[in-house]
Amino acid sequence: MNEKILTKFILAFLIDKPDYLELSQVQQQLVFETSKTIMTAIYNAIKYENVYPVIMCGDVEAKKIITNAIESVGHILPSTNKITVTQIH
Repeated sequence: MNEKILTKFILAFLIDKPDYLELSQVQQQLVFETSKTIMTAIYNAIKYENVYPVIMCGDVEAKKIITNAIESVGHILPSTNKITVTQIH
């Protein structure tokens, strides 16, 4: 996966969202990194038949948000059912 293209794609999407622009720089960075993690997991699940990505979250709220994001594209990208989102302590 080309990191520069992925970065441009995510930023082009986020920059049009008023809610994103209202966040602090630290929060914007967190949203960007989370989006990048989700997109990388989806890419790997689609590209490699034997890869089952695991996304680890630090809290329940993050797990719910990431799970919802992945499920929202599940009808378009069936390989997302291979992705596991888990909470670590």
